[in-house]
Amino acid sequence: MKGNTITVVGNLTRDPVLKYLTTGRAVTEFTIACNSGSWDRETQAWVDGEASFFKVECWQAMAENVAEGLRKGDPVIVVGRLNRRTYLQGEVTRESWEIKADTIGPDMRKRSVTLRRVLRQSQPVEGQPQVDEQPAPAEDEVVAEAVADLRRLDPPADLAVAS
Repeated sequence: MKGNTITVVGNLTRDPVLKYLTTGRAVTEFTIACNSGSWDRETQAWVDGEASFFKVECWQAMAENVAEGLRKGDPVIVVGRLNRRTYLQGEVTRESWEIKADTIGPDMRKRSVTLRRVLRQSQPVEGQPQVDEQPAPAEDEVVAEAVADLRRLDPPADLAVAS
């Protein structure tokens, strides 16, 4: 990563929007809100600070994964390059902060997630030897192997286990 790298922690303000360009490249856009706050000792209450909003853009496989896996309200961590864009709205000049994401992940302090590996078709590179693909094991074989693994983890019957 080169340039002005930033890490931002926040929540999605809306569902990610996935689009495909005419070239076939995937791009996803969404906005996150970051809110700092502090504990007020006098009132013994949490006081919200001013929210900052960032438009996030991600590309290719990450764009597809984000669109499939994240929804409005999800807590995320975004690492990328920060850019400021100014624009004219009516007669008022406004600015927005945009992040071109290098990586995005769920904020595990606030959510538990289940990861799923996505296998994508890759194009063979000319000059590289082809690897023969093994057929996927039958479902019965996978289940039998998993049960055998679990049995190996079970403690012996004569061993007491404290809970």
